[in-house]
Amino acid sequence: MARKTNHISVLQFDGHLISWLRAARSTTGVRVLDFALERGTWSAGDGSLETALGEFVAKHQITQDALYSVLPRHDITTRILTLPSQKPEEIAGMIRLSAAEFVPYAAEELVIDQCILQKSADGEARVLAALAHRDVVESHLQLLSRAGVEPERIYLSSACLASATVAARPGCNERYALVNLASGGLEALVINGQRLEYSRGVASAQDWSLEGGSAEEAIKELGVEVRASLSAYRRESEDGLGLDAVYLCSDWVDVQRPADCLTHDAGYECSPAWFGRDLVVHGIEHLPTLPLVALGAALTAQGRAAIAINLVPESITKRRARAAVQKTALKAAILVALILVALAGLNFQAVHQRMAIIKDFEARIGKIEAEAKGVVAKEQRLQILRRQVEQEGTVLELLAALCEQAPVSGLNFSQITFEHGEELNIWGRAETLNEVNRLGQALRELGKSTYSQFANAKQIYWDTVQERNKRIYNYAIGIPFSEETTLELEE
Repeated sequence: MARKTNHISVLQFDGHLISWLRAARSTTGVRVLDFALERGTWSAGDGSLETALGEFVAKHQITQDALYSVLPRHDITTRILTLPSQKPEEIAGMIRLSAAEFVPYAAEELVIDQCILQKSADGEARVLAALAHRDVVESHLQLLSRAGVEPERIYLSSACLASATVAARPGCNERYALVNLASGGLEALVINGQRLEYSRGVASAQDWSLEGGSAEEAIKELGVEVRASLSAYRRESEDGLGLDAVYLCSDWVDVQRPADCLTHDAGYECSPAWFGRDLVVHGIEHLPTLPLVALGAALTAQGRAAIAINLVPESITKRRARAAVQKTALKAAILVALILVALAGLNFQAVHQRMAIIKDFEARIGKIEAEAKGVVAKEQRLQILRRQVEQEGTVLELLAALCEQAPVSGLNFSQITFEHGEELNIWGRAETLNEVNRLGQALRELGKSTYSQFANAKQIYWDTVQERNKRIYNYAIGIPFSEETTLELEE
């Protein structure tokens, strides 16, 4: 499965046009990455629209992005209402209860959403309400699903237009109309400064590019519908004032020629809504037209729109919420399982290490035990030697005295040599030179008091060796005899 990008794709389509804008998320304006249009003659009934949409999605790899689609204003009923509440829950309930006043359908057959446009000091609120028949929304979703995608949100074109215009003209105080030439119809908004005051959508099969033999008819219809929209606004407005200007935009045609024609026919100064390009902070070269609907949808997808309408049915919203909870629960379960596995692994490793340490200690104990037995055997032999010294003469007495001066641990004798009348030499091993020095000192002290033969005892040799990663000292102590001590031995 391809990895999802962090890009936004805005998709609009009908039987004659598929338009698409890809944008990168940003904190200012809109960063356009790509834009594409495809024209044709398709039908949802024979599956050709589904096929064309699927091929378009695959061609532009839209499945990798977060997808947002837009429903045109002429397929949706909208109302701008003043309601005696500013709480979203209460406003939603009021609109749902009064839905039958706006459309000839039961509330259960509708997908309804609303957005607060303005709050007043007396607790009232001006609200944009959008009411779409469930069949329109579900057909839209089915076509997208068969094309292999599912939209995160379904936006209303009028809300996207108003959001884009307000964002592009933050300091504007002008009262003006914005006419969007959409595929399959047109819509007209009236914006007073930063506030949406009026919205109207009209279905139409005209080619707003004004090319071919139907150009004259398209110009005539454009003029009629724009004049009708502006007249309806003046009747509904509180002050009955006219407009300062009329601007045109479109996602799929160049609006310069329609603007010129409308100026001549409608009596208003009409021009392309070039200010919409100010929204684009990157990638303006990708836009051959003025796609304010797509730009407004990109802003809305990033939570930066003045007006946000979402027409995804509540059932799908709840399903997605359940899926999100299940996904979160699954992630939590996997995390807990991984923690348990990690703890089990750590415990196994700790047990394994303890067993290894125990085996190492047992091996060391075995070696020490053998050495200890050797020490015991030597001690036993020394005891025998001591008894023999006590029984058999002066030289043996010296050996007995020598053994008595030897420390209990840390030093041993490996060889004792005696040359009659000359010297007595001791060879052995010690853990430290201090043990050897203490033995030499003890023998010299003994030579002063009891056995004069030891009076000249001194260390004559030492070196070190490594044994089981431990330094051991080999040593030799020489005890030369003087003439007096020689006489004593001979006696």
